Amino acid sequence: MKRTLTAAIGVTLLLSATPVFAQVLDRPVAIVRLTETVNIGQRELRQQVEMLQDQMGRDLTTGQREEVLEAQIGDVLLNQAAARANIRVSDEEIDQAIAAQRQSIGQPVSDSQFRQLIQQQTGLEWEEYVEEIRNRLVQEQFILQEARGRFDDGLEEPTAREIRRVYEENAQQFTNPAMARFDHLFFDLRGADADEEQEARRLATSLARRLNRDTVEYQQVLRESLDDARYSGGDFGYIVRGDQQAVNQLGGEFVNEILDMEEGDISGVLESNVGLHIVRVTDRRAPRLLQLGDPLLPGESTTVRDQIRAYILNQQQQQIFQESVQSVLARLQDEAEITRFPENLNW
Repeated sequence: MKRTLTAAIGVTLLLSATPVFAQVLDRPVAIVRLTETVNIGQRELRQQVEMLQDQMGRDLTTGQREEVLEAQIGDVLLNQAAARANIRVSDEEIDQAIAAQRQSIGQPVSDSQFRQLIQQQTGLEWEEYVEEIRNRLVQEQFILQEARGRFDDGLEEPTAREIRRVYEENAQQFTNPAMARFDHLFFDLRGADADEEQEARRLATSLARRLNRDTVEYQQVLRESLDDARYSGGDFGYIVRGDQQAVNQLGGEFVNEILDMEEGDISGVLESNVGLHIVRVTDRRAPRLLQLGDPLLPGESTTVRDQIRAYILNQQQQQIFQESVQSVLARLQDEAEITRFPENLNW
């Protein structure tokens, strides 16, 4: 349980820590000084504890409140040490971190929806959230600077036995879903006015009648698309069953139409979210379990073995990073002046 709580504390402090400042009539729970004096007040700690309790659905014990306090003390120490070391991050790095956080939601959201979600989950205004992302990146860079050399020296190349063990323990995750690759004649309706859309539909219908699902004729029209500005033609690539991004981009009905076709089939006029298509399926693959040497997706060079190797090395890096955090914090705590007030952990 302690390990779970510690992980929850890390996430909460990353996304929801508020600026540390002395509050009038607020009892101190700790006073921390590395390069400057910071008072961690009972009100601030209580906010963090209550947020964790809401997330975990139960009250925290006094010992668990102490863990929250130690995490806040560590946050103060790392911020001051990083500032002393003149660690800086660029706006571009911050934007990339926010984009990754946004992508982790798992579904497309607008800027306003994402900001609203951040405020709901963390209680932070947008500017405060951006500042917390900046602090996190600064802390990470400081830890990496302090632990330089450990990542190169500490990493061990995964053995074939280790890779096989991970594969066999997680074999059900290494599957290819149903997928289809197709050529298409594409009539782009994005930005088209009513007359342009009507003309595109007329042309698509005319070409579909001409093709009459004939492969040789389809090839001819595909070549003609190179010289006709009214439509384009070529290989779309693979579309995968269950790919939510493809569904959002093209529409679920269109995706299902493609995946219900057989290899060699030529469609009539199909409509997606972006335009009209006349489709020929060039490859159709049923779901299957991947072996270690198989590529993750057709046409890719990265194999299952490559992915497992990268996973094991990443686990090693995470372990080294966490050990480095504890080592750096232990050194900073020895260097800093820290006064704790455990009697104020009860309210």
